[in-house]
This record gives sequence, C-alpha cells and structure tokens, in this order.
Amino acid sequence: MIPSFSFAALRAEFKVNPLLRLGLWVILGILWGYALLLLRDEVRLAADEHLALAKKVARAQALASQTEWEKRIAPAQALQVELESRLWRAGTLGLAQAAVQDWLSQAVQQAGLTRPATSVAAQEEVASEKSSTEAQGKGLATAHLWKVSAKLSFDFSPQKFYTLMGRIYGTDKQVVVESLSIRGAPAPRAEMLLSAYFQQPLAVPPIEAPPGVPAQRSP
Repeated sequence: MIPSFSFAALRAEFKVNPLLRLGLWVILGILWGYALLLLRDEVRLAADEHLALAKKVARAQALASQTEWEKRIAPAQALQVELESRLWRAGTLGLAQAAVQDWLSQAVQQAGLTRPATSVAAQEEVASEKSSTEAQGKGLATAHLWKVSAKLSFDFSPQKFYTLMGRIYGTDKQVVVESLSIRGAPAPRAEMLLSAYFQQPLAVPPIEAPPGVPAQRSP
C-alpha cells in the first residue's frame, strides 16, 4: 500500500528536522551555482560572437577606406594580357596539333637529340559552367582552350637535354612540362610529356537576314 503524502506533515517535519532543512538548502545552492555557470557561459559566448563580428566590420571598413584598388586594376589587366599573349593560336584543332608537331620537330633538331620519338595528341578543354561564368565576369577570353599534349623520348645526354630545356622555356609561347622521367638502364633515356594551350577562335555570329531568307555565316 502506497503511503499517503501530506504536505502539512512534510512542512512540520521540515520545521523540526534541521538535517532536512540543511539538505534542502544544499540542493538549492547547487542548483543556483549551476545556473550561474550556465549564465556565465552564455555571456562569454555572446561576448566572443560580438568581438568576432566587430573585427569583421573593422576589416571591412578598412578595406572600404583603401584607395589602392583602382591602382591595382592596370597591373592586373597588364598581367592578364601578358598571360593571354603566351597562349598559342590556331584556327582549328588539327592546325593546333600540327603547330605543336612542327615546333617540337624543330626543337628536337636544334637540340641534336639522338633517337627521338614523338607523338602528339589534341583534345578540347571544355570549361565548366561555373568557371566559364567566373571567367566572363573577370573579362577573360580564355574560358575555352585547346590542349595539345606531346610525348617525347630520346637518348639522354646532359648537354643536349639542357639545350632542349632552353628551347622549351625560351619560346614566346607557353609550353608546360607535365612530367619528366630518366632511366639509366640498359641505356640512359629520357621521356617527357609536354602540353601547349591554344585559345579557341571566337565564334562568328550568324548574319541577320530579312524574314524568309536563311541566315548565313560570314566567311
């Protein structure tokens, strides 16, 4: 049988029992201290967030007050023009591949490489929608490129190798050395993978024609 609960009896016991009163005050003190700790943590968190926000606002105000942004536009545009001027140019993907093949043949001949073997392959680099949008927003005309890769292997000779590297890095058009490996047995031989990037020609818009007449493209 469950004993009946009497608030009056509990109150009377609380008055006459000092240990019960002490225990209750201890429990209330613990709860009060815990509440103070929680409140202190909340205040500290709010203060940290306010300080971080104040720092961001201060940085934004400092950047907004700078007057050097216009001065940086001209050097940035000059660098963009310089980088784009080092891109190769060709009317078609096939002509791009032929241009790299001719350039590589001349470089191999001038370096005097022994037993050279070359292969050239071209592919169209299609930029993603995000990168195309970013490139257009920055005024870049290089969102779409042709990549022509060339594989070259030859008998390794330090002097001839340095001559070849001088031809690669001395050209006015950019050629990237993707990889280089040199093996020493059974005979020293080097293998390189080169890449050249071509800027695709701009698409010619169709010529507007009167109604009823098919549109034509300019030659």
